[in-house]
Amino acid sequence: MAHSAIEEYRTLETAFFDATKKSERMSARFAAAACMGAGEIPDTLVRRTLRERDAINALKSGWRSPSTSMRLVYGAALAASKRDGGGLVKMMDTLAAERKRRGGRSLSSAGAPAALVMLCAGGSYSQSSMFFDILEEIAGPWWRRNPPAEETYAAMMAAGNETPATAKDRLEKARNALATAGVPKSARSKCEYDVAIAHPRTDDFTSAWTSLNVAVQQVRGLRQRASWAGLATLAAQVEDGSNAGDALIEADAFVRSLRPRITSMVAGKLAVRLAATMTGLRTPAGAAADYAAILAAQAAMIAATTAATTAAVVAAT
Repeated sequence: MAHSAIEEYRTLETAFFDATKKSERMSARFAAAACMGAGEIPDTLVRRTLRERDAINALKSGWRSPSTSMRLVYGAALAASKRDGGGLVKMMDTLAAERKRRGGRSLSSAGAPAALVMLCAGGSYSQSSMFFDILEEIAGPWWRRNPPAEETYAAMMAAGNETPATAKDRLEKARNALATAGVPKSARSKCEYDVAIAHPRTDDFTSAWTSLNVAVQQVRGLRQRASWAGLATLAAQVEDGSNAGDALIEADAFVRSLRPRITSMVAGKLAVRLAATMTGLRTPAGAAADYAAILAAQAAMIAATTAATTAAVVAAT
């Protein structure tokens, strides 16, 4: 019998498929992932998701962020957190006004991901100034900057009433945990903010990282699908590191069985998300999990667009 988290995802995916167009299948899958753990019946979550997407559409023209293809996933994250599309747009406008007042860099996707995380984590509009204070404190130099990850982390910390100093300290501890566990250096910058959000103890993280590396050797291609960064993120999020490997293997097998098929890169991201839920996702407020689903969906859209463009070029030549 499949794990309860897999059954929950299967039910949510079916509900979203039934309520959306076939062309929205990829978005629907990650909308289902964003709704996991919400504790409400799927039909209610789907209905609320569509309502929040409609609210975003009414307030934002199609060429503005979040992109039209992503609005279903944003709506799902808002629905799961009992927040609304109007609040998302207001938070985006608040962050934009604060950025204009202070000057400095523009936010990724016009601030939509940061606004979503602020809302899902229980943040308020009055915390926009603290968000930028934290962002300035933790941002890397321009040549190795990771804007979406930095902004997500700053939003989580601001919503949790953390100070810039505390946010920076947690980030340094995450970097130390990654190094101590032996995570490849090339992967650390891709996951250090996710690890900092989860804030694991170094010993727990190292144990879970070791278990996952043993597990991925048992299934061909699993390490490539999950990626070093995905494994490290999962190791930081799980409550029971000893079961993390078995959970990832089961989640990977389930995702690869889905039809229509999912590309290898996206399958790994979804499997990691499911495995985290199966082993007791401990990320606060669920906002990082919501954002993980959104990042995976964005990656899927980019991959699909790139594949279509490449095919068109090959056909033309």
